[in-house]
Amino acid sequence: MKVVFLILVIYASDGNLSYQKIPFNYSDQPITCEKMYNESIKYVENPDYKEGNGQVWMLTKYKNKNVIAHWCKDSKGNYVR
Repeated sequence: MKVVFLILVIYASDGNLSYQKIPFNYSDQPITCEKMYNESIKYVENPDYKEGNGQVWMLTKYKNKNVIAHWCKDSKGNYVR
């Protein structure tokens, strides 16, 4: 069995960034980074959004934390699509 990691960049309300490394196992058929990402996050409406206020309409969340970026790597450190 092979392992691929989804790395999420989490934005905290105090402006700090943290990284969440999520392992995904697969055997024969490799899993795509997009599929890992979509299985891990959820989109929620921003309750503070109003047209013209400069905020985004939808927020990307992982365990109720704001996600601002992501990428995937295999167990050898190579980027995965």
